[in-house]
Amino acid sequence: MKKMLALSAFLLGAAVAGPANNSLVIGTSQEPPNINDPWATNNLAITSEINGWMNASLTYRDDDGKLYADIATAVPTAANGGYKETKDANGKVTSNSLTYTIRPDAKWSDGTPITVADVQFWLDVQNDERVPVPDRYPYDGAKITRKDDRNFTITFNPPYLFADKVGQPGIAPSKTMKSAWDAFDKETKGMKPGEALNDKWTAFISKFTTSSGLPKVVSGAFKPSAWRPGNSLTMTRNTNYWRKPAGGESKYLQSVTYRFIPNTNTLKVNILSGQVDAVATVGLTFDQALDLQKRQGNKFTTYFVPGGVWEHIDINARSQKAKDLDLDKASVRQALLYAIDREALTKALFQGRQPVANTWVAPLASVYSNNVTKYTYDPAKAKALLAAAGWKPGSDGILAKDGKKMSLNFSTTAGNAIRERVQQILQAQWKAVGVDVKIQNYPSSVFFGPDMLSKGAEGKWDLAMYAWVADPTFEGGDLFKASGIPTKENGYSGQNNSGWNNKEFSDLQKAAETNFNPTSRKQQFAQMQNIWAKEVPSLPLYFRSNPYTRANGLVNYTFSAFTLYPTWDAYRVGWASKGAVEAHKQK
Repeated sequence: MKKMLALSAFLLGAAVAGPANNSLVIGTSQEPPNINDPWATNNLAITSEINGWMNASLTYRDDDGKLYADIATAVPTAANGGYKETKDANGKVTSNSLTYTIRPDAKWSDGTPITVADVQFWLDVQNDERVPVPDRYPYDGAKITRKDDRNFTITFNPPYLFADKVGQPGIAPSKTMKSAWDAFDKETKGMKPGEALNDKWTAFISKFTTSSGLPKVVSGAFKPSAWRPGNSLTMTRNTNYWRKPAGGESKYLQSVTYRFIPNTNTLKVNILSGQVDAVATVGLTFDQALDLQKRQGNKFTTYFVPGGVWEHIDINARSQKAKDLDLDKASVRQALLYAIDREALTKALFQGRQPVANTWVAPLASVYSNNVTKYTYDPAKAKALLAAAGWKPGSDGILAKDGKKMSLNFSTTAGNAIRERVQQILQAQWKAVGVDVKIQNYPSSVFFGPDMLSKGAEGKWDLAMYAWVADPTFEGGDLFKASGIPTKENGYSGQNNSGWNNKEFSDLQKAAETNFNPTSRKQQFAQMQNIWAKEVPSLPLYFRSNPYTRANGLVNYTFSAFTLYPTWDAYRVGWASKGAVEAHKQK
């Protein structure tokens, strides 16, 4: 009864959702630490989704993967001369380039023009070693040649394989941020990557991206107007955005509010009660979405969108504890994988709709290889591998070696009901082979924050369950490259949180980056996946279909494996009852 009362109080305090005032209320289980960071030093999925409302880009893709111009007047192609390749005498591509013209009415939300200076400023900061970007590739070898304020060419040397598809540079408001950047530049001159430098960067970027320092200007269809930490973020229509929807802006959304509801069961209740109009892609768990689909009636619709969302468990092999427990040994990591029944798990929790993963590469990717080592449920083999590594069961059944017990902390995002159920299932299965696992979960802001995953060497975690979201069309294999290991020396940038370092893998990945031959590149990826599957630096669980729910009558709120989030066409999202014209349907 107390739980029901507490929930009722929560609902009564919420803003009423619906098309009445041409607004949209979206529920999500995660709150981003910041928004609209041009350099994506926070690369959470929820951040990317929210940024879609506020950010324009030179070009964009629709749900079918087709490119269109946004800030640019046209998509650069070989046919129109906008995309060019330079080849050596042997026909090998040595560099390639894209030429853009910025449309004359492209403006920041304060009305100032978007110019080549904003592109150059973005590139300069992107390539500054003091900035903790996840990865500087492919822009670390890029150069911008300016013709005038609206025309420029970006050249990639070495060449970028996907330049003609996703090679566009970003933009950053140079007039708004340049003076603060210059102060940061002066203050940090000569500083080496580390805690002190990271603190300076955080102080700089926080002035433009946080609840206490909302973005001063944005380029997209909506601009932030209010952020109540722990509660909600509201954005209103940016009238300076140049693309106008059919029938006029007044017929489309005027404001969008994200409500942060960490407990996914509470989020589900808010959908059923009509307190939210839609759910973010970071929202419902799969089983909750299945239940909603059965109960949706004619008020809302729940979709399951296939994509490259890889659910996995990183194994921290970098800390002293990890070395003491042999987590830096492939055989012990293999044992952890043999000990869990992923097939039964996906059948029990997802009705078998989410395929078990064998590596990090999604089956949708052209470079996917099915010919890799597969780990079927085999607890006897798991025990044998652990025994071969010197681990023997104690009187309590827990394995021990050299006076240390095989005891691991297992973390994920607190409040995510499905992940917490997965944890409990795996905890029991690992205990059956003598591995003691303690569950220790954190709010998403902490779990994905600067002091958690990237600092594995400090022993802040042993096992971490989360997902990577990627466009399978452009698989680069860079999640596990050696140069992507976050360290104190590189300012804890990079995405290889497990710390796996395999030279053969990294050499193949580097070679594949500039391999324009699809056949040999696929062979390189087959080798990479073989190496990865034998070493298992992370435990692959399954590839997710992203569930989301939206009220019926909300149009143009769609996405695919190409667009990743339903905010790609932000300026045209609206209510049919208000006159919004449907331009595309969810597939």
